[in-house]
Amino acid sequence: MTQIQKIHYTAGGNPSHCGVFILPNGKDIEYIVIDHIEWREKEVVNGIEKAVFVALFKENPYTKLPMVLNRVNKERLIKLAGIGGFDLLAIKDMPVRLTYEPTRIGDGLRISKLPATQPMSEKKKKKFSDADMPAAIKFLKSGTIEQLEEYYDIPNDIREALIKKK
Repeated sequence: MTQIQKIHYTAGGNPSHCGVFILPNGKDIEYIVIDHIEWREKEVVNGIEKAVFVALFKENPYTKLPMVLNRVNKERLIKLAGIGGFDLLAIKDMPVRLTYEPTRIGDGLRISKLPATQPMSEKKKKKFSDADMPAAIKFLKSGTIEQLEEYYDIPNDIREALIKKK
């Protein structure tokens, strides 16, 4: 059975700001980094010029568009960042999770209350050192070398030594 890709109806046209259509198959974006927040006096949103806060994201595979921050998203950002209401523009390099929530006026792209979770493939691996050897040997009694390599960058000679000590 072929699986149909879900694409939100608002994906058509030429959007100026990101919306729920950026969610892959309607699922959460678990990790996206807000580069910074801007206050824009004359931003055209849905054909209407208004003053708004917008979040600009670091390079990512989901969108190049800014996100207009409505009241709910501003409040969630303030809470997640642990800052005061007047410090919104101070947010920089902040990872968030984006999700879908129904709103009274339609489908809403929201900053999730859940924390962002960075995929293991994007996390920086720790360089393996001699101090890590005892813990690694202990770990290998119940785990695999591949699991260990998800967290550590292990040189080949040390990898072979760990396999022998297992």
